[in-house]
Amino acid sequence: MRYIISLFVLMAFVCASEFTEFSKLYKQDSYESYKKACQIGKHLFSKNEKDEKLLTIIGMACLKADYIDTLGMIQSRLIFTQQARQSATIFSSVLLQKRLLIQFLQDDADISTLALPVINHPICKSFVRLRDGNFTLESSKPKCVSFSDAGLKYTLYIDYTKKEKMAIDIHHKDGTIEKHRYR
Repeated sequence: MRYIISLFVLMAFVCASEFTEFSKLYKQDSYESYKKACQIGKHLFSKNEKDEKLLTIIGMACLKADYIDTLGMIQSRLIFTQQARQSATIFSSVLLQKRLLIQFLQDDADISTLALPVINHPICKSFVRLRDGNFTLESSKPKCVSFSDAGLKYTLYIDYTKKEKMAIDIHHKDGTIEKHRYR
């Protein structure tokens, strides 16, 4: 019995320390801190499936760290409050836009008639530009498109060297390239 109580106390301590570390990381505004917060959030997820505020924060950290596929798990549990349902809609929309962009690049799918909620994220910016026809076709086989937004050049293509991941490269004025890859 003493062993069980000790184990329970240890598990509670680990959960509390994970949550504390998660909170600190989320408050820092950098890719690496969002990435770490998302990874910790995945561990907190199963223990806090009904805490919609925490799930929304985990989802936002994963979104900012480009762990887009994690949003599918999270959005399905955001059902009880209006704010949670709005977050679920955003997460679902980003996932759908990712899938539609991949279809556009691989199968030339027509996305011009679709209207979906958007946020300030490379997938959403790309979706809106391609949907509205505001892009340049760089090559057709394999398909590669580009557009400019706020002084940045975005390039979208399927990276066949990386398990056919969709790539969004953002070229900054100083010559740096911000790379985003999605399954």
